[in-house]
Amino acid sequence: MIIDEYKIGSLKYYKARFWYYKNGTKKSKSKQGFIKKKVAETWAINEKRRLEGLEIGADKTKVKDFLDRWIGIKENKLSPTTLSGYRVNIKHIKDYIGNEILSKLKLIDIQEMADGLTGKGLKFMTVSYVIRTLHAAFGYAIKNNLMPNNTCSGVEIREDEEKFEVCIYTADDLSRLILALREQEHYIYPAVLLGSMRGLRRGECLGLPWSEIDFDNGIAHIKNNYIVVGKQEYHKKVKTKESDRKIDISGFIADEFKSIKERNEKSGIIQTYVCEVDGALPDPTHISRALKSFQKANGFPICRFHDLRHTYAMLQVECKTDLETLKRLLGHSKLSVTERYLHENMNLKKAASVKLDNILKFECDKSETNSKI
Repeated sequence: MIIDEYKIGSLKYYKARFWYYKNGTKKSKSKQGFIKKKVAETWAINEKRRLEGLEIGADKTKVKDFLDRWIGIKENKLSPTTLSGYRVNIKHIKDYIGNEILSKLKLIDIQEMADGLTGKGLKFMTVSYVIRTLHAAFGYAIKNNLMPNNTCSGVEIREDEEKFEVCIYTADDLSRLILALREQEHYIYPAVLLGSMRGLRRGECLGLPWSEIDFDNGIAHIKNNYIVVGKQEYHKKVKTKESDRKIDISGFIADEFKSIKERNEKSGIIQTYVCEVDGALPDPTHISRALKSFQKANGFPICRFHDLRHTYAMLQVECKTDLETLKRLLGHSKLSVTERYLHENMNLKKAASVKLDNILKFECDKSETNSKI
């Protein structure tokens, strides 16, 4: 922006000229006849904002102030877990670019923030989540004419050198784990049964009430999710409409749950939820820690609770369950999500190799027979 002074007779005036971008093209605009320099500057700033599609005053909005307003607007629209994650991400963002002017941010500013977060030891998925949160916030800023474009687009995040690997149990290991928990009457036994043998998420296991189990027909209705965020307990609907599903609990699981329920009732314990301990649901993180401690103490492979869901999916595939059916069993909204559960598995590879070997062997045998004839 340039402000030039000029005179007409004995009177002093000011002329303002500025450059702006419209649809990727650099243009300029000027105006003269201003009596005061400050008025000329204000006109140039506001006109530039208008021409670039920005709200007047956007040049003064700091990133931290905008993010505070944005998360306040989103607060009642997000689940407690998502809101908690967004708040953590926003703290990371504020530490790097909180005092920057929102409308003046460049891609390089966001890139340097991503590199800085990676340098601090944050994992690839964590940094990606921070950038996704900022991208969503900037999308809202663009709608409100506070910035011209989304400067998060094009950010490159360095992937972890050591990628996290999911621990998939074999059928034998899973059987031994379940029987060991059963023998010790461990409090996580019902949750592990549901997670490993029916593929439920941790919150779905904990959120299953006895009232949603129909023993006569061997069906359980999965529609509740139990979570704890900042020591606050929440019972909310499951993740998606596809997650609201009915599962089969006939056979072994039904027998085990009937036995647990009868044992509790004989002891005068009336439970609302299947996974209750001493009249209350345990914190989900306590379930995960207890599983890890049990695995260590009893010589089992160490896996996360969610890995039991992966194990369930993998064993279903080995049993030749088609992906569309598996998608419904897991409560996924998209088939692409189900496909992520198909990890490296030597049993599947061996089965595919044996199948091909048998075909080739058959062809070879057929060829030898023909040659003898």
